Amino acid sequence: MKTPLLLFVFLLSMFGCKNASKKSETKHDPKTITGLDMQVLRMSMQGPVSLNFNIDGTVDVDFGNDSTVEVTSLYSVQGDTIIFTDKEGLSCPGPGIYKMYKNDYYVSFDLIDDTCGGRVKATMGFWVYPDFTEELQHLNEQLAEEAPEPDLYLDRARIYMATANSQMARNDFSTYLDIDSANARVYINRAGTWFPDRLNEAIVDCNKAIKLEPDNKNAYFLRGLAKYTTGKEEEGCADFKKAIEQGFTVLKVAEKERCKGYW
Repeated sequence: MKTPLLLFVFLLSMFGCKNASKKSETKHDPKTITGLDMQVLRMSMQGPVSLNFNIDGTVDVDFGNDSTVEVTSLYSVQGDTIIFTDKEGLSCPGPGIYKMYKNDYYVSFDLIDDTCGGRVKATMGFWVYPDFTEELQHLNEQLAEEAPEPDLYLDRARIYMATANSQMARNDFSTYLDIDSANARVYINRAGTWFPDRLNEAIVDCNKAIKLEPDNKNAYFLRGLAKYTTGKEEEGCADFKKAIEQGFTVLKVAEKERCKGYW
């Protein structure tokens, strides 16, 4: 069964940046509003996308990464929170609030509150910098050394996720979990790599994440999606409801029709 929310899967599976390498993680002063000057990109299911953040508080969205700006939005940063607002509210009338993480290898936007499904799909997840191939080579060299830092596997896996290489990402997530099996977010990361063909494995990883973090909205969403897609519609809708209760409010609209018989 196909699902209109399948576009979310590879983005949601990118969550978990709190475990980025501490030595390279960028911290912000939570008392100040900061302007960004950076470009990030990723491979979506529709092709490459880039976000170009300007220091004047605007962000240009380039679908196709061909130097053509299709959308320009406003943003503000306070601490590790970023707020997106569509110019004049033409597409999304309310703001979108995300947790932002940065390190030397990627940037991630983790959903806090946004009721605009289109913006959620276009924003949340892992993004890489334009020189990601050089950074990937640097990681390869570090991981080839004796006893590398385990977090380097996460850095490389999340570059692979942002560039649509799920198999390689899964290998690195699995290697990390062999070292640290108590990391719920990495189980969620790996769960997303099983879509769309190996959903039972995705459910197993989500179960492990929920056991470690019973209030993790992303684990409930991914497990719900996997269950619904495999015909366990009532169980899937129960997980969607749990995800909504934990803060995944966009699902109230996105899953209303499919789950109307169960909610």
